[in-house]
Amino acid sequence: MHHPIFAWSFVLLLLIAACTPAAEETNEESADRQQFLASTEPLPEFTTTVVEAELASPRKEMKGELNGVNIVVNYGSPSVKGRAIWNSLVPYGEVWRTGANEATKVTFDQAITIGGSELPAGTYGLFTVPSAEGWEVIFNAEADQWGAYEYNADKDVLRVQTQAFMQEDTTETLEFTLGRNAIVMEWERLRLPIPIVGE
Repeated sequence: MHHPIFAWSFVLLLLIAACTPAAEETNEESADRQQFLASTEPLPEFTTTVVEAELASPRKEMKGELNGVNIVVNYGSPSVKGRAIWNSLVPYGEVWRTGANEATKVTFDQAITIGGSELPAGTYGLFTVPSAEGWEVIFNAEADQWGAYEYNADKDVLRVQTQAFMQEDTTETLEFTLGRNAIVMEWERLRLPIPIVGE
C-alpha cells in the first residue's frame, strides 16, 4: 500500500510537469509583447498642438520626423469620460474615422513604405477597421470629409493590417505620437502602432 504523502508528491510532480510548457509559452509571449511595445515607445522628435480648443473633442495636430519623412497627423481628440470604447462606442468590423468629428488626416512629405507597400507622398484620410483579432488601417485619397459617413472604398490608396495592444495605463484623450518606426494611436487602454519605413 502506497504512503499518502508519496502519492500526493507524485501527483504534485505530474501537475508541475504538465504546467511547465504552458508557463514558458506564456512568458515567451509576454516577452515578445513587451519587446514590441518597447519598440513603439514615443520619441521626442514630435510636437502636438491644439488647433481648435473650443470643440468638445479638440482638434489637434501632431508633427514630427520619422526615418527622414516629415509627418503631420490632424485629428479630433475625444475623451473616454467613463464610457466603454472598444466594440461599443467604436464598433468592431466598421470603418472608423479614427478620432472625432472630421476624419483624421495624415500627411507625408515623401513616399514611405507601410506594411511592405509603398504609399506616395501626399495627404490622406486615415481610417481604421477595428477588431479583436487585428486592425485594418486605411489611407484614403479623400482627406477632407466629415467622419466616415461619405467614406468611399474606391478611393482607398492603401490598406494594411496591424495589431493593437492593451496597456495597463489609461489614456483619457485620444492621442497620436511617433514611436520607433511607427505612428502610434493611443486611447483608453489601447495602443495601435502603424509601422512606417522611409524610402
